[in-house]
Amino acid sequence: MYKVLKDNKIIAICEDNYFPCLVYDEAVEDTEHTCDDYKCYGEEFTLHDIDKDNEEMKQNRANAYTIEVDPITAHIQRLKDQDPIPEEEIMELIVERDAKVAEIKERFPYSEMK
Repeated sequence: MYKVLKDNKIIAICEDNYFPCLVYDEAVEDTEHTCDDYKCYGEEFTLHDIDKDNEEMKQNRANAYTIEVDPITAHIQRLKDQDPIPEEEIMELIVERDAKVAEIKERFPYSEMK
């Protein structure tokens, strides 16, 4: 595996030493790691950091819950304030909300230790 350095930052990685049209300082062979060991954070590649990945996924999930799940929960709460309470509609919304939570967890999965 090769990594390309520019200003002491890894700006690209590749299995072979072929980086066309890329302006860089040097290409260095890395025999200790594979491309899968690296992840792009911002504008540079660093060794995969599970804690950093999971923190990013946690924030992504929180944002998605706020935008996609909270409105469903608020709708459920409003329906519970009605008289009579529309139980069937509430149950449908709970199923919809559970499916949305599962979809968000799938979209933003947590990494596990290798």
